[in-house]
Amino acid sequence: MTTATELVNAALRKGGAVKRINDLTDPIGSAGIASDIIESERDDLLRAGVWNFAVTRVKLGQLATLPVFGWSFAYGLPSDCERVVSVHDNAAGNGAVPYKIESLRQPDNSFVNVIASDSNTIYLRYCRQITDPNLMTASFRQVLILRMAKIFAISIAKSNPLFQSLSQEEQQAFASAMSIDGIEDYPERLPE
Repeated sequence: MTTATELVNAALRKGGAVKRINDLTDPIGSAGIASDIIESERDDLLRAGVWNFAVTRVKLGQLATLPVFGWSFAYGLPSDCERVVSVHDNAAGNGAVPYKIESLRQPDNSFVNVIASDSNTIYLRYCRQITDPNLMTASFRQVLILRMAKIFAISIAKSNPLFQSLSQEEQQAFASAMSIDGIEDYPERLPE
């Protein structure tokens, strides 16, 4: 089983660090940098593509608070939503529904991220936040390692040539990962 610590240690090796970490919660050295970046880099990478392993489907419930103008209904986005893939008004997932992703002010003056639409039912496909490395594909994990390694190349190894080399490797790995992910999925039919 792959752990977040193992991903970070692989990134540290590629990024020119000499020492490894025992745990992300270690308050010293590379662990401090790693715990700062692994979540943001992972989430940013999840938003960068439509990854099959992260896509899920839900039927959203209408919020009691309505948009002030322009739309008839608001639906709260799931808290683990990294990227909206598609929005439908039926369980078959046919057709496109006009919508906007916005923040909606609640009666207590807090804000919630919503899908605003005129449809009275919303079915959502979205990329969710995946925190368990074992649920990620090997190619996604490799891209994540390279993204972190680039940061380590600057912050730890202080090597711009290493950063440039890792940047090129990351671009190639990302393209390969997206290609593999796309091949593994049945092609979607675009609405007419």
